[in-house]
Amino acid sequence: MKIYDLHNHLLPSVDDGPDDINESLEIVRISSDQNIEFVLATPHRKDVTEFHSVAHIRKLVTQINDISVERGYLTEIKLGMENHIDITLPEDIRTGYALSMNGGPHILLEMPWEGKDVPIDDVLEEVKEMGLIPVIAHPERMEIFKNDYNYLKELVGRGMLMQLTSSSLYGKFGKEARTFSHEILKDGFCHIIASDTHMAFGQREQDLIKGFETAKKLIGHESARKLVSDNPWMLLNID
Repeated sequence: MKIYDLHNHLLPSVDDGPDDINESLEIVRISSDQNIEFVLATPHRKDVTEFHSVAHIRKLVTQINDISVERGYLTEIKLGMENHIDITLPEDIRTGYALSMNGGPHILLEMPWEGKDVPIDDVLEEVKEMGLIPVIAHPERMEIFKNDYNYLKELVGRGMLMQLTSSSLYGKFGKEARTFSHEILKDGFCHIIASDTHMAFGQREQDLIKGFETAKKLIGHESARKLVSDNPWMLLNID
């Protein structure tokens, strides 16, 4: 079974991911060992726009892929972004500063950590009017959903997708995130599981397989497989 990781901060010295390309390549090696065919690099939009450029991260993806091929790694890197929801997001999408998933119609979005400090619904609707489908990152860790589970359900009902983090499922982010992620999963409101990798080893390592194994115990093999294989493959928008 080939699997696909659509949330990963492996690009070196861009955000809070690896400091150097050697660790980035180690993440690729580990991903390859887990039979992950594609990893979507999703650096934080604000870090890219404030300190780097889209051209820079595209160059990094090419560099990592070239070295990975030379080393015989099976994993290929595609490019996206983790886009924080704020009032500048729609304009950044229009100008090419905010990227969708591999250039396709799905876009990874992160809710504000402190709740509704921005007109979230207005921004989400404007993004949808641009022909993009929001994929909400790690809802199990967001206070806005912990405080109002019905709001998460409402967003799904409005056509948005939810991405759980693999390590939340087996407790690495604590009991609260584990319990909430299980609830979301069992209720059928999870559409993909991704790793949200930030490092080669440690707290934020590549652990998508472990999350998949946990999901299997909760919802069965076939349903769990769709969350790491079928659904993310469709979102990758690969010709």
